[in-house]
Amino acid sequence: MNDLNDILEFILKFSERMLVSGANLERLDDSVYRICDAYGCQDVQFFSLNCYVSLSMKDAQGNKVMGQRCIWSGVDTHLENLSRLNQLSRQVCADPPAPAALAGMLDEAVNTKGYSQPMLLAGFLLAMAGLTGVFDGTLGDLVIILLNTVLMFLAGLYLRRLIFNKVVFNVLCTFVVGSIAIGAQAIGIASSLYTVMIVNSMMLIPGIAMVNSFRNILCGNEINGLVEFFKVILETMAIVGGFILSIYLFGGNIA
Repeated sequence: MNDLNDILEFILKFSERMLVSGANLERLDDSVYRICDAYGCQDVQFFSLNCYVSLSMKDAQGNKVMGQRCIWSGVDTHLENLSRLNQLSRQVCADPPAPAALAGMLDEAVNTKGYSQPMLLAGFLLAMAGLTGVFDGTLGDLVIILLNTVLMFLAGLYLRRLIFNKVVFNVLCTFVVGSIAIGAQAIGIASSLYTVMIVNSMMLIPGIAMVNSFRNILCGNEINGLVEFFKVILETMAIVGGFILSIYLFGGNIA
């Protein structure tokens, strides 16, 4: 019975980490059922939404356990963690370890050191510089875009700990970015407000979440897919809303 409880607790925590890292529901469902099958669990009933998971199952002796977990931390797409979790599920299915060891394996998978913050910031700066060229930005535009990129990156590290609502976070970020861009245009540094706003907004657009929402709809999870789709729409509208607010308050020439 203790082994069954260990498996249950592992799967619930594993599911939470998968969803928080940006996994789609079909991938999660497949992983959970494969893990249960690897341990010989029977009568497995698993239900998942992006904010909730529930699991019940029996062992060969007929002992039954069930559990659920509400996920309040939201989705913060982390492809490196997602890759490690996928690898962990394959490892567990291929050679099931002792159930008591599962918790430690999960902690090791999600706590493995990834890219450093300076390396991540350098990647964002390089991407923003490339997009500036795509949108024919000037050198002055590039300077403001890179400044805004640093500010948005730092906000993502520290401000997100206080503001869990992505809609509010997006409005605040784009309002500040838009205000800086308008000020830079007024003093002659930035020449195209349009370019600065479009390029910097790319850091916030929930592209992976949009893909997952359509995949959920196409794979039969219509309700969850529609909920995620409207969430993506709200987050995208928040990006636009922050820019509109800055233009409404401070003016600016969209060109």
